[in-house]
Amino acid sequence: MASLYNLSGAYTYTKVAVLHGRWEGKELRWEMSDLVKADPERSTPGMDEATLAHLNDGRILMILRGSNDKHPELPGRRWTAPSSDGGCRWNQPQPWTFEDGGDFFSPSARSQLLRHSSGRLFWLGNTTPENPRSNWPRYPFVIGEVDPTSGLLLRNSLHVVDKLQAGEAPVLSLSNFHAREDRRTCEIALHMTRLFAQPQGWAGDAYFYRI
Repeated sequence: MASLYNLSGAYTYTKVAVLHGRWEGKELRWEMSDLVKADPERSTPGMDEATLAHLNDGRILMILRGSNDKHPELPGRRWTAPSSDGGCRWNQPQPWTFEDGGDFFSPSARSQLLRHSSGRLFWLGNTTPENPRSNWPRYPFVIGEVDPTSGLLLRNSLHVVDKLQAGEAPVLSLSNFHAREDRRTCEIALHMTRLFAQPQGWAGDAYFYRI
């Protein structure tokens, strides 16, 4: 009988890969990169939901979702695994930090790197003042600037976009989103659903933010 591949006993265990596409005539050929593997004793479900951006020196920065599911004593972090060969091979994931080397907490949720036409590189996602427990809490939602040379997050650039409001359920999820640059105004346009703000199941209002 087949069994689920799971190294740590967390809800799931996953690895990440990048696909490289190449046109050969009218056909698109795909090649898969090496797998990005997490140490299950540091991120119990492995790695998931990668976001990518080029750095100034040509490296590709990968920021990943990890988790302390089943082991809440572990720190909930965001993870990084850069590549120096165009995304074929990736470094072993390490906790992503501020540019001064300081750590920060981040729940298990997706995030996004966004390269702006000004040349600046932004990160959007969730940070928490205290150690999260697996997926929660998924607020506040923040935006910060990434140093384009080191690939680290600039501490003093963090700005809270949205947070838990009075009367809302503590399971509020500010993590289902997509950001883009408005071509006319150069503002960062953020589309996000505020899930579970009210205890009524899988429902939430869709919001549009201009940053």
